[in-house]
Amino acid sequence: MANSDPNFGCLFNSVQREYPTPVAAQVKGKLPGWLRGSLVRIGPGLFEVGDTEYKHWFDGLALMHKFAFHNGKVSYQNRFLRSNAYKKAMKYNKIILSEFGTVGIPDPCKNVLERFATHFLPLNVTDNNLINMYQLGDEVYTATETHTPRKINLQDLSTEDQTIDLLKMFGMMTASAHAQVDRDGCSYNMGTSYLTGCFYNIIKFFPKSHSASSSSPSSPSLESSTTSTSESSTDTSSPSMSAKLLCSIRARNPLKPSYFHSFGMTDNYIVFSEQTLHINVAKLASSQILGKPVSSCFEFDHNGTTLFHLVEKQTGRQMTTRYETGPLFGMHVINSYEEDGHVVFDICSYDDDELLKKFYLDYLRHGDQDGKRHFPITEVRRFVLPLRINKNTPVGTNLVTLNYTSASAQLRPDGVVELTYEVASDIGIDMPCINSRVNGRPYTYAYGTSGKCKGDFMNTIVKCNMRTKSCKTWHRPNHYPSEPIFVGAPDAVDEDEGVLVSTVISSETQRAFLLVLDAKTLDEIARANIPETMSCPITFHGGFFQ
Repeated sequence: MANSDPNFGCLFNSVQREYPTPVAAQVKGKLPGWLRGSLVRIGPGLFEVGDTEYKHWFDGLALMHKFAFHNGKVSYQNRFLRSNAYKKAMKYNKIILSEFGTVGIPDPCKNVLERFATHFLPLNVTDNNLINMYQLGDEVYTATETHTPRKINLQDLSTEDQTIDLLKMFGMMTASAHAQVDRDGCSYNMGTSYLTGCFYNIIKFFPKSHSASSSSPSSPSLESSTTSTSESSTDTSSPSMSAKLLCSIRARNPLKPSYFHSFGMTDNYIVFSEQTLHINVAKLASSQILGKPVSSCFEFDHNGTTLFHLVEKQTGRQMTTRYETGPLFGMHVINSYEEDGHVVFDICSYDDDELLKKFYLDYLRHGDQDGKRHFPITEVRRFVLPLRINKNTPVGTNLVTLNYTSASAQLRPDGVVELTYEVASDIGIDMPCINSRVNGRPYTYAYGTSGKCKGDFMNTIVKCNMRTKSCKTWHRPNHYPSEPIFVGAPDAVDEDEGVLVSTVISSETQRAFLLVLDAKTLDEIARANIPETMSCPITFHGGFFQ
């Protein structure tokens, strides 16, 4: 990263005050009259508690943000998530619950035996849900990659008591921070269980008007029967009580399961990439007693293979064809869809997990020993999985017949289908979004953030044409956008007819604003500047709710 931005490290300072009451933002430009609703975002907001400090960007205490649109005006408010991690930190004025890169201090309220048990049992798992906010039915939940999504009140950003305890329900210690919402109102999520072997569990949440028992298979899958957790709960008074275990996928290596952050969904399938960034279970089990963070348990296998799994959404049946590619790390699936006997899977990809190591706060604030920063480059990689594999399928021949992609798939003599990806965009992106109308369907446009120059931190908003690979960009020097969100225009005909909204912060002024771009051209339509006294740091994920 060029050292032309001497103020970059200031982007990772703590927010000293929350503003739970909406405050008017100053709008420059003209907002579309149809743009009504709320953009909600979440990310780290507090990195120091007393004399203790969080070490990693993924550790800071969660701060929620809300921009409300009405009649051409915008208001802003923020609020810290009142998680157990937050409440204990405030009570004792120190970090109690461990995070991804930070080891907490033993809870003063626990006796010696309880503290000892905490080292070996899942009693000290954080609920600091700073990664995402998503909708389940009519409710909005915050999430990280642990097992307790927590409900929030969208009106005032207050934290509610209701959580979904995936550990108690399905034995899941971890869960994806990115649930998938289907057109029928059902939602899907994935997590990893370690209690009776190591499995990747796919969970299906039903809308309140449906019954899990009548709308899904009575038996999730053959492998699901090996788990000892509850298969379903049919009380539809809340999403957590209308969930069913759809399928359990056995990890290739139970001692080193794959890390995953998101997964794909098509009209008929859940698509899961079992990547080569692994969690060493033995190290994880002893990390607390040895005083090491979860991040120390991650291991990337440069010589390993990535395995793709397809699971039927209606039956929970796991497809038997084995699809493999080389080593891969990608946190964000852009989209996946079916076309002419293929599943197309697009993901923001890296060659290894070096990105996670660059997000330690010391590096973000100060750089390396020479004061320089360099961030890994992402690629938009397209994998195509042919579905029509049988005993007559030829070996060693490209099985992909889609004429718009150079991605290939060949059947090997051992029965494995080997995939070779296509780089599907001239500019690599991360923090992607699409028009939700085309989620799980063939699509043309993806949006995301990228670095303008090689090694830059994300300082550019990009629109990718996934058919031609061409891109449009929005960039301003020393300005850093968060994940863009697409909001479609009412009665839109074109896929890209609407606006992009993104929070942006200037490192020079430390001022933040909400940027509104024409999704077709990436021309600026308007921006809403929040008051100078308020802080809106870089956020991770969120959504637009109408």
